[in-house]
Amino acid sequence: MAFYPSKLILSLLFVVATAASVAHSIPVVGQQLSLSIAGRVVCTVPGTNCTTCPGIAGVNVTLSCNGGRTILAQAITTRGGLVNLALSVPGVPLLGQLQQCLVYVKLPIAACNVFPRTRTLRSPLIFVNVVSRPAGLTAYLTFELPTLVA
Repeated sequence: MAFYPSKLILSLLFVVATAASVAHSIPVVGQQLSLSIAGRVVCTVPGTNCTTCPGIAGVNVTLSCNGGRTILAQAITTRGGLVNLALSVPGVPLLGQLQQCLVYVKLPIAACNVFPRTRTLRSPLIFVNVVSRPAGLTAYLTFELPTLVA
């Protein structure tokens, strides 16, 4: 029997690609899915990445999956600008549908004058991991610095 390393490499690539694909579309039909979305709102010019900028306290942050028309969860930022949105969803078909969800912050923010007076900041969700618990699955997500929406 001849050894074909190229076939072995192709087979391994297929397995890795399939595993990565499955990880982002975990079926959770019939299970309770809890979402935990953590992030930080800071006072910085939109589009810049400032990890040392001060966080903004008292900002209302919302989660929506239909362009901001329906709010699924909301929370107020802490003194350091941190926020954790929590949501339980019964029987969500695929975690991949979360790609349509965004975190929103409506302007103005009184404690930050670098933002325009009337607009909205938004940020996509970033998948961190999924933990299986007896009560169901918990998906942990985060968001980066929001960007300005026209």
